[in-house]
Amino acid sequence: MRKKYGRQKAYYFTDRLSKQLAQIPLHPLTVVEAPSGFGKTTAVREYLRENLPSGACEYWYTCLGEPAAVAWRGICELLSNVNGEIAANLRKLEVPAVDTLMYMTGILRDFQCQAETYLVIDNYQLVSSDIPRELMSVFSMHGSPNLHMVFITQQLGPRQKFTVHNDNIYTIDSSAFFFDREGTASLFLMEGIRLSESELESVFTGTEGWVSAIRLQILSFEESGSFDYTADIERLVEIAIWDRLTPEEKEFLLSVSVMDHFTARQAAIMLGRETLPGAIEELLSTNDFIRYFPQKGLYTIHGILQDYLRNRFYHHQPEEFQKRVLHLAGRSFAAVSQYYLAGRFFLKVGDFDALLSLPFSVEYLDGQRENGLLEFAAAVAGECPEETLCKYPFAMLIFAYPLWLGGQTELFEKLRRLIASAAGRDTGFSREELRSVRGELALMTSFTAYNDIKKMHEGRKAALAILGGPSSVLANDTMPWTFGSTSVLFMFWRESGGLENELREMEESLPCYRRLTRGHGTGADSVMRAEAMLMRGEDDAAEMLCHRALYAARSCQQTGICICAELTLARVAILRGDAEGYFTAVNNIKSHAKESPKPCIVRMVELALAAVSVVLGTTDAVAKWLCDAESMKKALYAPAVPYAQIVYAHLLLQGKRYNEFFGISQLIIDTAKGMHYLLSQIYQLLFLAAAKYRTGEEGEAREYLAQALAIALPDRVYLPFAQQADTLGALLESAKRSVSDQEGVNAVIALGKRQGKGASIIKKAVLQAESPLTPREREVARLARDRLSAKEIAERLYISEATVRTILKSVYSKLDIHSKTELNFKEF
Repeated sequence: MRKKYGRQKAYYFTDRLSKQLAQIPLHPLTVVEAPSGFGKTTAVREYLRENLPSGACEYWYTCLGEPAAVAWRGICELLSNVNGEIAANLRKLEVPAVDTLMYMTGILRDFQCQAETYLVIDNYQLVSSDIPRELMSVFSMHGSPNLHMVFITQQLGPRQKFTVHNDNIYTIDSSAFFFDREGTASLFLMEGIRLSESELESVFTGTEGWVSAIRLQILSFEESGSFDYTADIERLVEIAIWDRLTPEEKEFLLSVSVMDHFTARQAAIMLGRETLPGAIEELLSTNDFIRYFPQKGLYTIHGILQDYLRNRFYHHQPEEFQKRVLHLAGRSFAAVSQYYLAGRFFLKVGDFDALLSLPFSVEYLDGQRENGLLEFAAAVAGECPEETLCKYPFAMLIFAYPLWLGGQTELFEKLRRLIASAAGRDTGFSREELRSVRGELALMTSFTAYNDIKKMHEGRKAALAILGGPSSVLANDTMPWTFGSTSVLFMFWRESGGLENELREMEESLPCYRRLTRGHGTGADSVMRAEAMLMRGEDDAAEMLCHRALYAARSCQQTGICICAELTLARVAILRGDAEGYFTAVNNIKSHAKESPKPCIVRMVELALAAVSVVLGTTDAVAKWLCDAESMKKALYAPAVPYAQIVYAHLLLQGKRYNEFFGISQLIIDTAKGMHYLLSQIYQLLFLAAAKYRTGEEGEAREYLAQALAIALPDRVYLPFAQQADTLGALLESAKRSVSDQEGVNAVIALGKRQGKGASIIKKAVLQAESPLTPREREVARLARDRLSAKEIAERLYISEATVRTILKSVYSKLDIHSKTELNFKEF
């Protein structure tokens, strides 16, 4: 869309700025202080143009950098428009100095102004005065209630140098000029450009609300129809900020720009000092493109300035300077115990000794799962010289675990080989250190037998014999014992007809592992048996075992096991149609996300809620990352991904996305077979049977159902079939004629009736529970929460945009919120 020239330029001011501008008539003097490019002059000019009362007068003087005497004469001439006598007396004092301020104050107290008048001094920072703030303070003491002076200026230096509080002065600072998302959208709309949610997000992220940058994006869009970080923005930053810095300030900002945030201590380290010099402290406190968060003690640089600085740092600075700064950044993060960020900087400069010397732990690294941990660990294992790695066997042990959990088998085996080599050396380590490395290696190697409980137990017995006690690498709270899955049975049922044997092996082996890890996994054996009982429809036994598991798990702070137990209780409640039990279990699951800040626990909670949601045939509680196959791999460790794929496949079926489902189902089954996950295979076969049956391919549907029954019936695993009984009921009836275990099929059919009845009761209870929204309002609210625009929602639901806006207005009113962003924090 091209700009239509000749029209009057439209201006938009945020509510916050408008409210602050409205204070100008209420004060003797207003200071509007912000950097170049913030629209200060425009804001004041347009406010006065729109709001100046009838009969009021307005006069301006703009400083141009002229000599101090010339500028003072210009200010006095501005005052002469109102009171010539006062202006003449002030002119006689010549350029104001500290010793003349008292005389100025006396003169201005007699200032008389008959009509309401606004005197504006623009570009005040160009006045060559040593006392600019003191001078404004004196002007604020004029004696006329009808006179309102406005000083428009860029930053004048640290405010703390002039500490006398003055109620006559009202200050509008740069914070009032930054636009929020809604303001950014409104600014575009005034130019006739309606942004989609994704376009708005892109513009706001790129400009962070700086109005000058937003206007450049508007011009870019009007000329080319697209958004771009143009050279004009680079030039804007250069003029408004960079060119005004001293060489010392420039080098400092280039150095700290490599960090997303930093403390005052880190800033000092970047300068190679114990404390910050005064000039840098002043820069940090007065520059409007640097924000300080006192609660966390952190500084951040505005995105546009940071992009500019990083471009200069990485493309225009010598390599030696870059390496020195990046290494200092690593040291600065290590000094404030942010070891992961420190390690990433040491990796950039290839200082592997510094990196491997950081006090990493498996638990600490697990907390970085969603911050690129797998790529980081792979880079360390792949790029670090083997000779260097061998000097740090415990560091290799710690990095090996995320590599195994992330499916990086080749690099994991490389580290395992190097650890064994280091453990076999006669020099470099004490006898005690060598014993510990060998024991930890045996424990880590036991995981390579996953999910064969017996073989894993043999490895752990060997590790315990060497260590003689708990591991120093794996601990009680290292990570969820299930690696993020919410079902123990899913992980360890690997042989059809062998479930009872595997349950016993779990009960026998868990004490050894618990001893090695100070209680990690406590309660897992009870949860696994509880799940097995529920699969057979023995809900009383399942409930009892879940409470046993919860009692044991809580005693050792095993939150992951508690989530597994609560999920099983929620499924028990669905089978029974016990609404109260269902809500209790679901609320208990949710409480774990509120109580634990760990991302892995939050993901487990989201996975558990999604699992019960799809069983009930809804998507209300399905997190966005579970709706995309690639997102699941980033959010979960490899052993838990097949469980999430069950939820994903269920969603595809519910959405009748059959071709997409058929395209990935065999890949999922092959993965499940490779990992010996029987439950995953059963669910995928059942989903295939359901999809084929719905698409009219009954023969293939029977075949898939028969394959699933062949795996499940020997261990009396009935619940997955019961959950699909509404679709596969007729096929299950006919299967009795072709399956030898007719009793098992009858049990499946009976359990299906219980499941269907119970799920129907729970669905109704869920719909009626507490939500103030109607079903249509919930539907629109969910789509709005997913950042769809009103137009996109209208197209998806086949309603008008006006209807969408009316519904959203009702939603906001009922939920007592004001924006789409707030929907993320509401349950409805």
